[in-house]
Amino acid sequence: MAVNTLVALLPMLDSEEKIISLRISMPEDLKNEFKAICARQGANMSEVIVTFVKGYIAEYGYSVQPKSPPAATATKQGQSKGKG
Repeated sequence: MAVNTLVALLPMLDSEEKIISLRISMPEDLKNEFKAICARQGANMSEVIVTFVKGYIAEYGYSVQPKSPPAATATKQGQSKGKG
């Protein structure tokens, strides 16, 4: 995906989402080039990476669903424990 496409798709981070920090290792030259390209495009490096990750997830058909509140456990009245 081209950088221009990524910049055009930059997400607006939901203020209610829990934001975490992710530390990655890469060659210094690669990081410097990425930083320079983002600066020329007026883009935030983190937002470009988040957009890339979302696109990668979409391409491979897997998405992390938001956590749902735990379902209430219903108990059935009058049901006895099974006997062999």
